[in-house]
Order: sequence, then C-alpha cells, then structure tokens
Amino acid sequence: MLARPMRFLSPGRGFVLLYALAYAGMFVGFMPFIMVLLPLKVTAVGGEDAVRLLSAGSLGGAAVASIANIAFGALSDRSYRRRGTRRGWIVAGLAALVLGHGALHFSFDALTLLLSVLLLQIGINMSFAPLTTIMADEVDDAHKGLVAGFLGVAHPIGAMSASVMTLPGLGGEGERYALICALFVAMILPFTLLMREAAPQPAPPPEPLRERRRIDFVLAWASRMLIQVAGNGLATYGFFYFVWVLDRRDLAKGSSEAGPIVWTMTGSTIVAVVLTLVAGRLSDRAMRRKPFLAAAACAMAAGLVTMAFAQSWGVAAIGHAAALSGLSVFLATHSALAMQLLPSPEHRGRDLGVLNLTNTLPAMVAPLLALALAPERTGYTLWLVALAAGTLAGGAIALAVRTQD
Repeated sequence: MLARPMRFLSPGRGFVLLYALAYAGMFVGFMPFIMVLLPLKVTAVGGEDAVRLLSAGSLGGAAVASIANIAFGALSDRSYRRRGTRRGWIVAGLAALVLGHGALHFSFDALTLLLSVLLLQIGINMSFAPLTTIMADEVDDAHKGLVAGFLGVAHPIGAMSASVMTLPGLGGEGERYALICALFVAMILPFTLLMREAAPQPAPPPEPLRERRRIDFVLAWASRMLIQVAGNGLATYGFFYFVWVLDRRDLAKGSSEAGPIVWTMTGSTIVAVVLTLVAGRLSDRAMRRKPFLAAAACAMAAGLVTMAFAQSWGVAAIGHAAALSGLSVFLATHSALAMQLLPSPEHRGRDLGVLNLTNTLPAMVAPLLALALAPERTGYTLWLVALAAGTLAGGAIALAVRTQD
C-alpha cells in the first residue's frame, strides 16, 4: 500500500466543519431534485401521465440508488486499499451530478427524463458512498457522535435549499438549475481539495469479534430500517397531517393555512438540530450509544402517539417536535454506532452501502403503509400509532446490539 500523505487539515474543527459542509452539499445536490425539480419537470413533460411518470422515476431512482451506493462504496474500498484515497470517486460523482442536472433540464419526453433521473442517482451515490465512508476511516470512535451530530444538520439544509428554488426572482429554469449546481459544488469541492486521508489502516479484528460484529450490524440495520419507515412517513405526510388537524378543528381554510404548518415544521427542525448536536457530544463523552438510542426511540414514539391523539394545534406541534427530535437523535447516534460495528476495515464502503438501503427502502414501504391504512379517509390516528409501534420495535432491536453498551 502507498504511504498516506499528511492531512492539510487537522482532524479538529476545520476538518469537522469542512466535512459537515461537504456532507450538507450532498443533500443540496439531491433534495431540490427530489422535492422540486423532478415534480416540476414531470408536470411539464408528462401531462396527464405526470403522476405515473413521477412514480416510475421515484421507484426506478430508488432502485438504482440502492445498487449504486453499494457498488461505488465497494469501488472506493478498492481505491482506498490501493491508493489510500476515496476522493477521486467524490469528484467524479460531482461531475456526473452536474451532468445529470443538465440532462434533466433539457429533458423533453418521458424517456429522456427517466434517463436523466438514473444519471442523477448514479452521480449522487458515486459521491455520497465514499464521502460517508470517510467518517469511518478518519474519525475515531471518541468523536463519531459529535461528527454525526454535525452531519444531522445536512437534512434541514437540503430542505431549505429546495425551498429557495421556489422563490421568485431567481430567473428561469436554466438559471435555477445552474444555481443549485454551483451551490453544491462550492460546498463539496473545498473538502476534496484540502482534505487528505491519513488515518492508519487498522488490523482486521479477530474472527470471533468479526462474527459478533456481523450479527450486531444486521441488528443495527433492522433497527434503523424500522425507524426510517416512521421517519419517511413523518416527512412525506407531515404536511397533510397538519391539514387534517386544521380540518378537524374546523379552522378556516385558505392560503394562509400553509404559514403555520411551515413555521411549525421549521421550529421542530431547529429543536431537533440542537438536541442532535448535544446528544452526539454526550454520547462521545459517555462512550455509550445505546442509552441515547433508547431515549430517542421512546421520545419519537411518544411524539407520534401525541400527534395521533392531539385535540389541538399546539399539542400536535409539540408531538411533531418530539417525534422529529427523537428521529434526528436516533439517526445521528445510530450512524456513530454503526460505524463502530463495521465487520472489516477493508470493506467499509460496501458495508455502509448495505446500511444505506435503510434510507432507500423506507421510501417504498411508508407509502404502502399509508395506502393500507388510508389516513386520508379514516384519519391519521391508526397510521401514527402503527408508526409508533414500529419505532419502539426499532429501539428494542438496537438495544440487542452487544458490541457497544
């Protein structure tokens, strides 16, 4: 193996902040695409078949993302073993992501649109898989919780960038696509230019410990999957839930109705970000992740149940804040734990790609659950209780992990 160059940055504040910025840049690279750009393009291209075209693009994109993340994670493992770096894949993915946005902009029919979606998903995961794995490579266990807490800020930043894309005065469609590309490139590129992998490659763990980690990794995968189903449902149907609360309270409808909903979700996000940063740091100091996972799962389940039986807007908002905070703390702490459970240092990228399935598969499961329980007809109570039960099950499975207390 080639000798590793020294880091230009120390693994201190500069490293963490640039890494968190690059990680957030990845969310800026795909969340506006998913939340705004793709629905708008589908509406323009698909006409009466817009809904079916969006479903095909979403499901096909999720399938490609699932495969691509594992594949590029494994390829970056090979590059890391041979050349001591994963940065080439991050830069190549950035180029593919920019090309994908250009292809989406110039899509003129269903086929070109679907092909552009596939290119975007390949670009996203070509960069995202090695970028995520760098945390396992470079951040020691005593600081993984803190770094994971910083990474938890990426989702709201991505959602905010999607909202910015809808603001008037940004120019036409081409200007908006160019703006989002310039933004995520500017966020990610500094990290790839200034960061140098330098952590020593650890020796593989003894076979008994490796086998135990494999079992614990499966348990961690299952627990995150259950939590993510609830989290995906909360993100996808949260707006409609609050509309349901408004309707049930016989409040006036109108354009002003969206204002309280948006501000409520924004407030919940701010609370979740602060608590995630605090929990990540505390879990590092204690060097115990499972108590934080248990508390987060209980808080999320309590929030979901509160939302299910809320009789007022204020109670519903408190429940939403608790559920979102529990979700954010759980995912951040779980990321720190999962990276400590990777069975082999030689296959971190591949194994984290497998873990990434817990991000893509719930996008298919949550809508199916909503269809089965039909909340738009029967109300959200039963659906939210089902999500709470799944959340508690996910927390219980996380407690079965033996490698870390």
